Amino acid sequence: MMGKCKLCCEEKELCKQSHIIPNFMYKDLFDEKNRMYAIQSEEGGIKQKGIRQTGEFEANILCKGCDNGTLGKLERYASLILYDGYPKIIEHRKSPDGMTYTYCAELDYAKFKLFLLSLLWRASISSRPQFKEVHLGPHEERIRRMLFGGNPGEQLEYPCLIMTYLNREDYPSDLVTQPSQSKVDGGYIYKFLIGGMIYIFFVSKNIIQERLTDVVINPKGELKILHMPPEMAKKALSNMLGIVWS
Repeated sequence: MMGKCKLCCEEKELCKQSHIIPNFMYKDLFDEKNRMYAIQSEEGGIKQKGIRQTGEFEANILCKGCDNGTLGKLERYASLILYDGYPKIIEHRKSPDGMTYTYCAELDYAKFKLFLLSLLWRASISSRPQFKEVHLGPHEERIRRMLFGGNPGEQLEYPCLIMTYLNREDYPSDLVTQPSQSKVDGGYIYKFLIGGMIYIFFVSKNIIQERLTDVVINPKGELKILHMPPEMAKKALSNMLGIVWS
């Protein structure tokens, strides 16, 4: 059908299926029947585990040029980074505070930063129940302009901290949860849990701390993915799943 594309804002033929979270991010989450487990909240804060045949998608929100072209190019690059070992990766470094992390170098700052922003933006424009907690308000239009214009912004402009507990074999790696909103010191953050990787987006300027410059992707193409220690992973899972994780 014809309609206004939410990215380029032009009247065009719209795609019948645009993924909010790209399918490649669900890699290794599907079982032998091509199903995966997903967590979604219900009224009253109760979390429910369900089975899906594919990732979340929505019809009539993007034109082919924006979906397959603008955003598709970012997805293809990010899939190389996250799953195919494209960047220079050195694991098991330790920060001064003792936190273990995976160090990535030689990334394309603009492409990877814009890909991360596209996840947040698509969740905000979606009407799917899975993304009901993601409401960016005026930031939605600002990020749209950044995506459409290919402008990744400064390092601490909508930074995304990436953490993982995949280093711990006793924690589930086959879960996708409903993105959640949290208010911290008067500002908002959004958390996405996808297959053992947690993406934390900082939206409000007043809660963005300078120490994030050491971990989030920088213009030199460097990124640190923090490995969560047991207690931190347990607390994160308990919070995002709505259960007491033991």
